[in-house]
Amino acid sequence: MGKQNVILYGVNSITEQLLGTFPNATLVTTRGGELSQNRMAVSIKQIQASGIASFDKVIICSMFVDDIANTLLDAGFPLEKLFFYNIASCQIESCIDAVSPQINTDSTLYVVYDTKLNLPCYDALSFTAVAEAERKRLGLKHIHFVIIPKYSTDDKLAFCSNYPLQEHTWRIRNIVKPIFESLGSVVGVTELTSRQESKHILGDKKFIFPDDFLATDTGIAFGLAKLQQYDNIETNMPELSISAFAKQLVNNLIQSYGAENKKLLTFTFRNTQTHPERNSDTAPWQTFIEELDFDKYLPVVMRDTIECTSKPMFSDKVIELPAASINFALRLAFYDAAYINFSASSGPSFAYYFIPGCSSIRFTPVSESHFATSKSNVEKTGISTSKREQFFAHNGLHQVILEQETYESISTAFDTQISRLEGSN
Repeated sequence: MGKQNVILYGVNSITEQLLGTFPNATLVTTRGGELSQNRMAVSIKQIQASGIASFDKVIICSMFVDDIANTLLDAGFPLEKLFFYNIASCQIESCIDAVSPQINTDSTLYVVYDTKLNLPCYDALSFTAVAEAERKRLGLKHIHFVIIPKYSTDDKLAFCSNYPLQEHTWRIRNIVKPIFESLGSVVGVTELTSRQESKHILGDKKFIFPDDFLATDTGIAFGLAKLQQYDNIETNMPELSISAFAKQLVNNLIQSYGAENKKLLTFTFRNTQTHPERNSDTAPWQTFIEELDFDKYLPVVMRDTIECTSKPMFSDKVIELPAASINFALRLAFYDAAYINFSASSGPSFAYYFIPGCSSIRFTPVSESHFATSKSNVEKTGISTSKREQFFAHNGLHQVILEQETYESISTAFDTQISRLEGSN
């Protein structure tokens, strides 16, 4: 390539640095007249007068890329000639590759997440999947979630009837929002401070789900069962997006343990103060995991969020990963990368069914000893207690076992899953 005629737009320390790479560059600012290394910048008008076409590249040396790029476009510079110095990566990058998508509200589904009816927990996974199915049914491009609080500006009282206020807020911001944001079609998540604000946010929107919210001031709690109402959902399940940065973190861990040739296994456990009757029985899991062939498998354990700072429960051959217990994007990346994902009565494990090609074994005991594990409640979530295969286990690589886990049942399911995986290959 021949010598390029380059413009450095802006005069600052970045410009001084880039002059080392482009010593013959022309310095330009809006009005001109600034000095850098005894060289004076010229104005945009002067550049226009001398001829824009003679310049091959403009490098914006400023944080205000949006304003400057639009000024240059208005002045007649083509977008493909515009670049900027990224102060985060310290690299020169193309403006055309960094253009943000423009959002049309008429092609956006505004989904109401009403906290009067929806608990701030991993049930939001099923809710998110239903919202995505509805978006696809309507043929829209984007989703904007609107989180509606219990609180009202009128005289009616709201009660923290499930979680204390601080925990409720933490769960919204660290569980619910990250789940919503993991959907590739999502362009926004708005958390309102009162129910009355919904009229200002949603009043002029064309597509709202549920569509009668403004009239009734009542949302809906959507679960997996709702998905069955959508045509061909078995072969067209909603999909969560895996963060490229989170994938890199997974690769970093695998490389740091020299485990590139090992098969990743994840284990997700439940152990909370809410419905302790449903907590994982860790004894059989400990036996199974400690007996794995560590030359062949790399086990990664994700304990419940409340236990992420607790003392490790396994030997040092087993990786316990607190970061994945509190970071949903990282959790998803591990689920996506795993050969097999194991779970025992865990809310986050519903994510398995919204990751293409995911492989999983999930124990979901059915017992009338507690309302949360009763047959009626389990079926209300969308799990059939009478069918061997579940409609959401669409890729043939998911086992949903409706019994309490034991060492024997875990081992049997493991052998079955390996046969399925080898058969699918």
